[in-house]
Amino acid sequence: MGAYLRLELMRGFRNPVGLVMTTFFPLGLYLVFTRVLNVAPRGIGDFAAYTMVSMATYGAMGSALFIGGAIALERSKGWLAQLAITPLPAHGYVTAKLVSGAVAVLPSILVVLAGGALLSGVRLPLGTWPLLAVLIWVGVLPFAALGTAFGYSIKGQAATLAMTIVFFLLAVLGGLWLPVEAMPAGMRAVAELSPAYAAGSLGWRALDGLAPAGSSLAVLAAWTLLFAALALWRYRRAP
Repeated sequence: MGAYLRLELMRGFRNPVGLVMTTFFPLGLYLVFTRVLNVAPRGIGDFAAYTMVSMATYGAMGSALFIGGAIALERSKGWLAQLAITPLPAHGYVTAKLVSGAVAVLPSILVVLAGGALLSGVRLPLGTWPLLAVLIWVGVLPFAALGTAFGYSIKGQAATLAMTIVFFLLAVLGGLWLPVEAMPAGMRAVAELSPAYAAGSLGWRALDGLAPAGSSLAVLAAWTLLFAALALWRYRRAP
């Protein structure tokens, strides 16, 4: 399994299109929001720092979610059937995908945080920077399970299209593009129960020196269990 994991890691970082979409696209959006538009909604203190966390979460969420695209493509090409005749156990394939996906989210987090510090003048206590990276990384891991479920549910490019739609909907609903403070009351109530908002709130609270809210941790835990159960069910039923 170690050899296959190394293969997955190398394949992930050799995908320039994927790296641009999940790493430099969020950075570009961040710079547009903070350096071009620079229109801070009411209720947001340090807009550059807040948006930095939002875009780092957005990019990392996409990296984690799009694990499913690789799984769906490999299923459609018969790669899983080929692996079935090798010594690699079935759980080894899933484990390698999840571990490589967890590693793949780090560039998007680090690049956007660096953009905030170097290009938008975000200044935070020294210990807050690694804390933000860890919190954002942990917060988006449930999306790896969701991506795995998509990969075992839909084959080929259709899975990527479906995940793209879900990705953008969750990002908007979770307040990563538009702060929930700017949303209508009813939409805000729904947004605060979304996994994207729960993930983003870990970093937003850290900016104010606050520990993660218990409600956000509970929402993340619930969605993680749901996504993991869905992924396991689809894995067992997938041809």
